[in-house]
Amino acid sequence: MSWFFVAALFAVAFGAYSLYNAHRAKGEVADLLAVQASTTDVVAQMHAAALAAAGPGAYRERVELEGVVEVGPQGPLTSEVSGTTCVWHQHKVTRHYEDVRRDKDGNRRTTKRTEKVVDNRTREPFVLRDAAGTITVVPVDGVKHAHKSASEFRDRQSADRGTDIRLGSFSMSLPSGNRGGGTLGHEYEEWVLTPGTSVFVSGEAVCRNGQLELRAPEGGRLLVSTRSEAELLDKSRSDHRRNQLLGLGCLALGVVLAVVGLVDLLV
Repeated sequence: MSWFFVAALFAVAFGAYSLYNAHRAKGEVADLLAVQASTTDVVAQMHAAALAAAGPGAYRERVELEGVVEVGPQGPLTSEVSGTTCVWHQHKVTRHYEDVRRDKDGNRRTTKRTEKVVDNRTREPFVLRDAAGTITVVPVDGVKHAHKSASEFRDRQSADRGTDIRLGSFSMSLPSGNRGGGTLGHEYEEWVLTPGTSVFVSGEAVCRNGQLELRAPEGGRLLVSTRSEAELLDKSRSDHRRNQLLGLGCLALGVVLAVVGLVDLLV
């Protein structure tokens, strides 16, 4: 097969992937524009009206709110790696290793790969406060663009000893010996959301046991971001334009390469 056809396949595949990303970014813009921005007092009034008319559990409405975060009913949290006082935190451990295999001719091939070992985040509720009042947020889906409070890579020497790794209050027991060509090391990362941080939240205001909470809509996700709605819209629109142009360009290049390859075969 002519290399033109191989290149054409790669160009078309990358173009299709870029167009998919453009479509996804366009959907993110549509989702943000579909929900009207509100305030906590308006949401509380709607909740009170539904509570009086139909009782607990009747209120359910998609809302967008902006404000600052405060400590939830369980009190402040302490992140496991950096020990930061916060309302939400996530830590992730990624193993970097060498994958050693042999091809059909018996030649040894080594590829660097990664695997997720730990990915934990808190789900305790915190409070969002705007100029009008407060509402409880349940961050089951995590927080986007949170502050990265820790990032550390520990090399294979620690892994090969089969010892315990401890960072702050977080600890993990590493297996001894090599696996799949050998562990190169472990990467430790942590993100936190601290009290007083400005956030944008898009989700569903619901009545749970007579209490008002902001949660993930049924079949959807709760968006909590330290970026404003305007910043999120600008980013999604920019991603849509860039991926659309890149996708169309790659598809056109793929067609050109395929035609050149066909001509090359016929000549």
